[in-house]
Parts: sequence; structure tokens; C-alpha cells
Amino acid sequence: MSTPTPKTMSNAELAREIQALQARAFERYEDAALQAEADPPRSEAIYARAEQDTAPLIARANALNDERVARYRRRAVRWRRAAVAIGVSGTAVVLWMLTRMQ
Repeated sequence: MSTPTPKTMSNAELAREIQALQARAFERYEDAALQAEADPPRSEAIYARAEQDTAPLIARANALNDERVARYRRRAVRWRRAAVAIGVSGTAVVLWMLTRMQ
């Protein structure tokens, strides 16, 4: 099964997958901490292995989060444009009404 690209995923799917990746990474680091506690002389190697194991998870989560941020930015731009358009239209209507009153 191939993993879907971030652009084809829904917002809910993005959030779920980011959460799942974070959970897996935290589990791996917790496991490494327990192993390091049990074998202190090898703790540096254990933590290095945990970092190596979680690097792909973190990279995938970063890619998903980048897509989510890009979507929020595009949405903010659309809302800003709509607000400006409504403000300009409202100002034009008020000015028109003021000129009609005189």
C-alpha cells in the first residue's frame, strides 16, 4: 500500500496521520529511554539508534504539517481578500447613500 501524498489528503486525514506519527516517535523514544536506563554504558548508541529510527517519521510529519500550514495560509488569504472586498463595497454603499441624502 502506497502512502498518499499530503496534497491528496483531507484535513482530518492530515491531522490523524500527524498524530499517529508523533505517537510512534514518542513510543520509540520512550522505549530507548527504558533501554538506556537498563544499560547505561550503551545509552548513547541506543539514543542514536532511536534518532535514526524516528527520522523518517519526523520527516513525514514535517511534510504533512507543511501542507497543513500552506492550506491555512491560502485560506487566510481568501478570507482577507473577502474582508477587503466587503469593506470596499460597504464603503461605496455608504458613500452612495450619503450623496443621495443631500
